[in-house]
Amino acid sequence: ELVLLSRKLKDVPLLPSLDYEKLKKDLILGSDRLKAFLLQALRWRLTTSHPGEQRETVLQAYISNDLLDCYSHNQRSVLQLLHSKSDVVRQYMARLINAFASLAEGRLYLAQNTKVLQMLEGRLKEEDKDIITRENVLGALQKFSLRRPLQTAMIQDGLIFWLVDVLKDPDCLSDYTLEYSVALLMNLCLRST
Repeated sequence: ELVLLSRKLKDVPLLPSLDYEKLKKDLILGSDRLKAFLLQALRWRLTTSHPGEQRETVLQAYISNDLLDCYSHNQRSVLQLLHSKSDVVRQYMARLINAFASLAEGRLYLAQNTKVLQMLEGRLKEEDKDIITRENVLGALQKFSLRRPLQTAMIQDGLIFWLVDVLKDPDCLSDYTLEYSVALLMNLCLRST
């Protein structure tokens, strides 16, 4: 059994390293088509990597290279793609953020920048064109609500009232939106003092 386990571990390849400076430059200055492809590829690299060491290595590389510019105070940052005029770019950015938020270290990284939460809340309230973008933003916020300081900020920002308003008509919501809205509302309302 131990031999089988060690053989499995050896079968997990190291992924080639990326040129993060070029990636970030292309994400900021490239065409919308290029941005969408890059965001999709970056998310796939994270989500299709083997759980455990390989996934942690991918995430650590993203974080140490500040892929989403969470440590940056520049006007033009990768995070701004959440406000892109392109529906597709917004959608793929929301999907990537949701993938980050699915992992504890990813949530910690995103929480370093208070603007991330504000941007997600704004996108959630403004996004009416693309249901997939809205669902991924909602999913990320629900995962953020596992962190107490972010819970507090969401409560102060009035997210409970927004959620109650959305949940007034559950028949109009997708299953995903309904599930994550209820989960987020419960996390915000049922927290212990």
